[in-house]
Amino acid sequence: MQLWIDDTQLDTVESIELAFELARKHSEAAGRLIIDIQADGHPIDDSLLDEPPTDTAGIAELRLTTTDHKAFLTETIHSAKDALELTSEDQQAAADLIRSGELEDAIESLKSVLEGWHAVRDVVGQSAALAEIEIDTLTIGSTTGAACIDTLSKALADIRTALTKQDWASLGDAIEYDLADQITTWHTLLDTMIAVIAAPGEDG
Repeated sequence: MQLWIDDTQLDTVESIELAFELARKHSEAAGRLIIDIQADGHPIDDSLLDEPPTDTAGIAELRLTTTDHKAFLTETIHSAKDALELTSEDQQAAADLIRSGELEDAIESLKSVLEGWHAVRDVVGQSAALAEIEIDTLTIGSTTGAACIDTLSKALADIRTALTKQDWASLGDAIEYDLADQITTWHTLLDTMIAVIAAPGEDG
């Protein structure tokens, strides 16, 4: 099976398991991240990624595409910052709708808020793992990454509780004040991650 990384052909390999190992070493040495894998011109089957076989699985050519590790992570985190801005707008809309008694529309906006925060937390977790950042001990202004995550989790839990109890006054306050504070804190968290990734001498 022929193994390609970008425009470079590596050794011919006898198994997908070995191909992935060679590709990982090659990309890490070059400070790059694998972002796409094509098997004979088609996206590789997920099952082969989950448990790489010790043969070629009938594949003649495996072609991997990479990107600069730091650039990819930085772009991903900037996308999370953009998502956070949209979440902030959804929070304000939900709070305004609750204040005006338009509860059905408020709940729809709130769904977008919760989805937005879920997506941002996922990006932070995944990016920290790829960048080998110890997010729990990372200093974020006067706090830590662990404290940021815990405080957000509590704020979201309070919102779900108020929603379940249909305590609209508490729900409005939680969105307008507690979550608004979280937007600022998490912007700082994301900026700190970008700074760590960009730091000279860091592998990401």
